[in-house]
Amino acid sequence: MIAAVALVVAALGVALRDTGGTSAASPGTAVPAGLAAQLGQRVAAILEVTTPSEPVEGHAAGHVAGQGRVMCIADPFGIQPANATTVGQVRWVYAQQLCAVGEPGTPWEYAEKYAGPVAVSLTDPPVVLATHPDPSRDYQTQVRQLIPSQYLAQALGSFAHPELVAQLRDRFRAEVSNASPPAASGTPGAR
Repeated sequence: MIAAVALVVAALGVALRDTGGTSAASPGTAVPAGLAAQLGQRVAAILEVTTPSEPVEGHAAGHVAGQGRVMCIADPFGIQPANATTVGQVRWVYAQQLCAVGEPGTPWEYAEKYAGPVAVSLTDPPVVLATHPDPSRDYQTQVRQLIPSQYLAQALGSFAHPELVAQLRDRFRAEVSNASPPAASGTPGAR
């Protein structure tokens, strides 16, 4: 079953890579700033509640285990179709993503973190494709199967807007690190 899912995802990755055609943006063409901000927020919200079809190691269903909280950011570097000017026209978003997972009281430094390029369809329900540890396919091969060739330099790079990482860190610290951990059963005051 897992092998079948991996083959479907690999085929989808190749199909996505080949959808660029002649209408695709030239290398280095950025997503317009206003559209990128809207798509970044939408993709981050999707990542916080959606399990990748090809999961990043450690992501559980919905990315939540126990009392854990997932917080994500996304920095879009490409879209399909490449000439889309509104969110409604975008079918796929290609972005760098960073998600931090932790239970209330978890310091940022100890939160589980997942990062890397993702391909996210804006369908209902959305589809999230990401890399995962696989001894039969190295990381760069997986990225090439997920991301159209005109966006590979950005996919294999880092965040174009590193301030997003600082914003996630600050938000995680405020909402998760500073939250009180759940009371353990059997302790005074716990019910």
